[in-house]
Amino acid sequence: MALSGTLRDFALPDIFQLIGMQRKTGLLTLESDRETVSVVFEQGMVVHADSTVRRLDDLLGNVLVRHGKIRKEILEEALAKQKVSMQRLGFILTSQGYIDRDDLKLALSEQVQQIVFRVFRWKSGNYHFDPAADTDYDRENTNPVSTDHILMEGIRRVDEWPIIEKRIPSLDFVFRPLVPHKQIKIVDSSEEKGGDLAAAFDSLEGGSEEPAAADPSSEVGLGAQEEKIYRFVDGKRSVATIMEMTGLSDFDVCRTLFDFIDRNLVAPAGQEPSRTSHRVGASVTESAPNQLAGLVAIIAVLLMSAVGFSISASAPFRVPAFPSFLQQESVTIQKSIDVAKMRRLVSGLRAYYLAFGTYPTLLDDLVNASPALVSAYDLVGASGEPYRYRAEGNKVFLDAIGPTGDTYLTVVREVLSEEVTLPGAAGSANR
Repeated sequence: MALSGTLRDFALPDIFQLIGMQRKTGLLTLESDRETVSVVFEQGMVVHADSTVRRLDDLLGNVLVRHGKIRKEILEEALAKQKVSMQRLGFILTSQGYIDRDDLKLALSEQVQQIVFRVFRWKSGNYHFDPAADTDYDRENTNPVSTDHILMEGIRRVDEWPIIEKRIPSLDFVFRPLVPHKQIKIVDSSEEKGGDLAAAFDSLEGGSEEPAAADPSSEVGLGAQEEKIYRFVDGKRSVATIMEMTGLSDFDVCRTLFDFIDRNLVAPAGQEPSRTSHRVGASVTESAPNQLAGLVAIIAVLLMSAVGFSISASAPFRVPAFPSFLQQESVTIQKSIDVAKMRRLVSGLRAYYLAFGTYPTLLDDLVNASPALVSAYDLVGASGEPYRYRAEGNKVFLDAIGPTGDTYLTVVREVLSEEVTLPGAAGSANR
């Protein structure tokens, strides 16, 4: 059965969670006013993604160049052969011996994730999942990605963007280097580079200390990708231009520049004059006129919605006090998500009891256990409210809370049967 709706009613993480938990196979189509993204699932795993907006950092060839698997000259040669033969780029590169299949699988996987992670920043749009759709992609070299990984990384990026925007509010921003390029030393990722982005985020959120000034006479260690970005920081090129020249994504470039700012390696040098106004976290193709048109359209829609609502009582096809089909479907999907999450919590509670011989005081204890038995994402219901939990005898009770604060779904489970005896524990589950 196909599912359709809007991302305002049913958030993208919940859609991925539902497809992953139920191990669905099919095509998920996501549409905004500027872009359409297609995501293919096989048994709940993401195997392919494509977009109507072609960005440099999404292209397979640029992914391979970025990771040092091929040189730009080799890519140009392969692209020329592709125009003549109409074969897949990956097939040409592997058949010519430029890369092996493992390199191709990793690059295709990153390409897919780049497209999907960008959709996580959408504030609105429509979705449609068709389990019967048949799609064409490179099945032989596919490296499936779990929905759990997509969710954790996608949500992490969404959380970090507002912090990055505090220092890089626009992709038109220009930075100037504070350390001469001749003092930059490329180091391995295992070496200490003198900066830590997590610490930078912490200092921005709660600290008031200014970053220590870099020693103008000492060498500064940067990773290969960091050095690649720093090389193009010259006081003239904007963030968007650096993205185009490096082939890196907006997230990778902005995150690295954020780190440079904290380490006092770069400083703002103004804003590049441009007809387009690039907002951090938005597509590079987004323009100021389109944003204005979009704002006008949103205002118009809101006005029409208000008028429609005021006359809906007299609408000939309206059934009073009866929700629409989409509303009913949304509630059904929400319950499906909550049931799936609650099952995972029950499994975590069982594992916790087997390990410690007692129930946890709070559901947070399942996340804080080592190793973690559930993720923090599992503790929050589809409505955005945390689940309520209590244990009585050999049973646990989980309540899902609706937007009004009332319990709309309760799951009761026996975590352990009476005959189960824990080795070394004081007693069985039936305390």
